[in-house]
Amino acid sequence: MKGKILFWLIATVVYIGWDYYRHGDLRKSLIASGVMVYLASMATVGITMRPILPLFAVHYLTILAAWAALIYYVWRGKMFWWVLGLPLVSVAAFVGLNFLEGSRYE
Repeated sequence: MKGKILFWLIATVVYIGWDYYRHGDLRKSLIASGVMVYLASMATVGITMRPILPLFAVHYLTILAAWAALIYYVWRGKMFWWVLGLPLVSVAAFVGLNFLEGSRYE
């Protein structure tokens, strides 16, 4: 599983680099790189949600949707910023559940 994730991260970095080589748009490449780092950190934070399986599944679906939005941004140049906020919603739901129910999910 970790090999597949690493493969997709490397493939995304190569795709961003290839797009920069082809078009020379530094701003777009830097934004895409920053978004990729954000998504990798959100995926790492999502590991803490494993005790709540439905929330964990929703979080990783939102990570995949945000990754698809990143690829679309590199491909077409149009960013769907609201899709990038979806992983934050699931993290906020997890923190809210911990606040309401206590720390039994740790």
